[in-house]
Amino acid sequence: MLGADGRVVEVIERYASVNRSAVGELVDLGEGVLAPGWVNAHAHLELSSLVGKVDSGAAFPDWIKALLRERAGLERADYDAAVMEGANRLLRGGTTTVGDVDSSGASARTLRTHPIRSLVFKEALDVGDSARCDAVIAALEVPVERAEGLMEGLSPHAGYTVSDPLLAGLAALAAARELPVQVHWNESLDELCWERGEQSAFDGVVPPCSGKKTLQRLEEAGLLGQKTSLVHANYSTEEDLRLIASRGAVIVHCPGAHAFFERSHFGLEGFHRAGVPVALGTDSLAGNNALEMGEEVALLRDSHPELSPGLAFEMATQASAVALGLAGEVGSLEEGAFADMVLYEGGVEDLERITSRGAAVQRVWVGGVEWSL
Repeated sequence: MLGADGRVVEVIERYASVNRSAVGELVDLGEGVLAPGWVNAHAHLELSSLVGKVDSGAAFPDWIKALLRERAGLERADYDAAVMEGANRLLRGGTTTVGDVDSSGASARTLRTHPIRSLVFKEALDVGDSARCDAVIAALEVPVERAEGLMEGLSPHAGYTVSDPLLAGLAALAAARELPVQVHWNESLDELCWERGEQSAFDGVVPPCSGKKTLQRLEEAGLLGQKTSLVHANYSTEEDLRLIASRGAVIVHCPGAHAFFERSHFGLEGFHRAGVPVALGTDSLAGNNALEMGEEVALLRDSHPELSPGLAFEMATQASAVALGLAGEVGSLEEGAFADMVLYEGGVEDLERITSRGAAVQRVWVGGVEWSL
């Protein structure tokens, strides 16, 4: 049962028990599987026009340089159109909520009027130049213009692009406005070598590491907590896992990007053993071949065949909701949650098919309102 505010009022397990005189309109959806919409915990929708245009490169900094060259030719209208197209792609694939990193302002502008539910992480970086810190913070102090279905967060880009003074300023801003935080962390072996002070492809591209691990710097700044999601996390130690677990932070894994860059096996088992939640995201089309959460889940199961369909589904719904600070709001169909729903083809509840490219999306609702596919 749905309320006027687009939330679930009651979940009725047996249709025969419905008191028809006590409810509003009854809608028969026919044969199919009704499920909560996917929750994409990490995207860069402003880069959706760059699919196939940026090679993965011999080293991660090579990809960054190529990306910056492509971005140099983009204008405001290009970014806005890319966000719109990216959000449409996600909805067509059954994603009803997205956590999107916004460096251009396009997501904050465009997603205000788009039906997808969104949490826009305003990106911040100073490439180690603390002299830029005040200007960066001043720009971020202007809140995103709120709209129904649009929320705001902060994204310190990565350890190698954010100075300690900027981390401190972002921590103060996040605390004052109770904003969720998302950080790229240990995505590549080059980043790990940079952090250790070893020779890497980052030499001459960004300032040398201060000698402290990024995780330690986030902890000291007050940016490691229950409102924090760490994206990629491809290289971590047992000590890292204990700290992350103790602070209640969430890891966001992006299987499509992982495959695009031909990363080594993602240590999902270690995070689960340590009690660290792992959510899923798509990343961007500059570093992925698709923008569809169903494909991310299928790729996850391809690379982790021991993973049950139920846990894979949960990672792309409830765990991703936790990563965005929206637990109980999205990613589940329960009393009080938003009625963000997907109808899959079929007549029997079958997570095996839904999580392995076997069930097509038929209809999508956000807040109880159907979106035309």
